[in-house]
Amino acid sequence: MKTRFIYATILGLLCQLGAYAQSSSIFVGGSGGGNLSQYSYTADYANLWTSSKPKPGLNGGVVFGVEFGSMAVVSGVNFIQKGTKSETDNYQLENGSIGYVKGRENTNFIQIPMLFRYRFLSEKFGLTASAGPSFNIGLSGNTKMELEVANVGSRSESGTVRYGTGINDTYKRFQPGFMLGPGMLMKVGEAGKLGVNIYWDLGFNAINSRSTSANGINGKISNVSTILSVSYTHHFNFGDKY
Repeated sequence: MKTRFIYATILGLLCQLGAYAQSSSIFVGGSGGGNLSQYSYTADYANLWTSSKPKPGLNGGVVFGVEFGSMAVVSGVNFIQKGTKSETDNYQLENGSIGYVKGRENTNFIQIPMLFRYRFLSEKFGLTASAGPSFNIGLSGNTKMELEVANVGSRSESGTVRYGTGINDTYKRFQPGFMLGPGMLMKVGEAGKLGVNIYWDLGFNAINSRSTSANGINGKISNVSTILSVSYTHHFNFGDKY
């Protein structure tokens, strides 16, 4: 009796494993879209830059992951444009005139997300919720500062964004964050899936502490982005092989 029970248990587990494999897959594909990004300031930075407005950008890259039924682990390698548009309050210049400064930063990153995704409804058409860390690597960037003075005019100057750990580097090159957001997933053909996602990418402190301490500045600057991403992935079902 014990032997029959063991055989029956093993057979049941194998059947469940087979059914589970039929709904499991690895996938790879591409994604692209647009995003709105801006900086979040604290302390001295918030006192200087009193307003921050979203700056549009593009994103795109490769997406891959593993799907287990309604759950999936999603990663990829994406290029994304971030930055901000910021302004100071009016202030008095040394000559007594009144003016303010407008700043714009354009930054480029490689972004590697590591998201847990859960699908609701059916495999043919589902709604999704995703969350997990993102790892951002600063590539390049530029700045433009414009001083506008009442009854005088304006002048501007441009510069380069510096990433690193040196005393003259403003931002860290490696900037982790956290992403979350809803989405839609629809089956296309036998092995394809079309996804549409909105992510909120909440960056941690991007400031290089060596530079700020040398200049006597307190506070944090964080990248905050709202990302629209459209993806197509091809799925290789485990059940097709095993």
